[in-house]
Amino acid sequence: MRKIHLLATIMVAFTLLFVSACSSSNPPANPKPESGGTKTAETPPPPEKKEQEPPVKEERKIDMNGETLKILHWIDGPKEDTPEGALALEKWKEAEKKYNVKIVWEKVPWGENIQMVTNAALSGESVADIVPLDYYFAVPAINQGLFMPVDDFFDFNDPKWPEGMKKHGMVNGKMYGFTSNINNVSGVYYNKTLFEREGLPDPHELVAQDKWNWDAFLDIAKKATKDTDGDGVIDQYGITNDGGVLTRILVHSNGAALIEEKDGKHVFAYNNPNVLEALRFLYDLYNTHKVIAPKVGDNEHTDSQTYFNTGKAAMVTGELWEGATRTNMTDEQGFVFFPKGPKATQYQGSVENYVQFYIPANVKRAEEKAYIWDQIQMWDRVDQVNREDAEKQLLADEEDVEAMLELIKYSQPVFLPLNGVLGEIPRSIIKGESPETILERNKQVAQDGIDKHLNTIKESAK
Repeated sequence: MRKIHLLATIMVAFTLLFVSACSSSNPPANPKPESGGTKTAETPPPPEKKEQEPPVKEERKIDMNGETLKILHWIDGPKEDTPEGALALEKWKEAEKKYNVKIVWEKVPWGENIQMVTNAALSGESVADIVPLDYYFAVPAINQGLFMPVDDFFDFNDPKWPEGMKKHGMVNGKMYGFTSNINNVSGVYYNKTLFEREGLPDPHELVAQDKWNWDAFLDIAKKATKDTDGDGVIDQYGITNDGGVLTRILVHSNGAALIEEKDGKHVFAYNNPNVLEALRFLYDLYNTHKVIAPKVGDNEHTDSQTYFNTGKAAMVTGELWEGATRTNMTDEQGFVFFPKGPKATQYQGSVENYVQFYIPANVKRAEEKAYIWDQIQMWDRVDQVNREDAEKQLLADEEDVEAMLELIKYSQPVFLPLNGVLGEIPRSIIKGESPETILERNKQVAQDGIDKHLNTIKESAK
């Protein structure tokens, strides 16, 4: 039975306070007499300063003349049969009436929206006004001039925007991406049942002691890797993972990246010492300590997740949504940050599926449509929605949920157009090649991919 208890819905009441202040210029009722009997009024104390209220943002008057605001997405739009959906649709109705606009949500299969935007650009028409994209789709499209910057449409200094969004929404020095909520991140799912059975330390306690690092990670992996039935064959591993995913997460967890920007150009960081340190650690995990389960199929990511679900591995990296897919897992699972490397100053949440919204370059009345999009967001319910999503991930304890919510702050998008080098690194390491040899052999291949997707920018996107 899962130990987690879903929190009861908290009813929050907002009370609007009216503050009135008045000041009087009348002198004190009993002025102090001076010697000689002449009465002079003392200077009254200055009136108390009113606490300055934040300026009220002026409501824009917009008439869209019945035009459509179309949002293209691969997930379902809000529905009236859920409390969240009903509230969202109520906001839509208010906006439609206020701005004389029709809001439309069109669902398309994942991955098709970028192709639809590309095809529409060739015809000069816009397929939609607001389009969500994974970061790795968005950057090349922006460099091709398919989306417009939105710096002038929003006040990105407003604290309502998610942490990290401003940094990761910027491409080539301009803001393109925007979202009301960043709700995906990667960390470590771990088998709590296995940890308790093997007497392994609680990762959350190690986090609290600031001892959740590569050394602790390796120590746990070594202790968990064993022959459990005495037949001389290892049948339980400390780690099971997609090699490419583990490679880039290890690099990021050591305060580094496989792509760096130098002199205005993106370059392959093949000689960065922090990168090399991470890859040497990866080499040791595979070859020296042999704590990573062998590849068992052609789809390494799916296969490693399946292997973890069977209870044969202590840890696997995964994104926030992947916990909910383990409906057949009989052991209890926890979630914690990926451990810090020697050069890291904070935890990281390197994630591929980092989604933001974008506005195609040929959208008409884009500023007004961006404003209306802003007005229909559920800004006051972001934290509650994130908690509800975390609570759906079949986690064992509240501390796992809290870790997931905290780690969202460190969500870091990944786009690594390295012409297959990201997968080549772990494959060659498993064969016993040194990281230095692998990087030297592949540095030009990787740089060619970077140049194609990151260093070739269409004039309209500059």
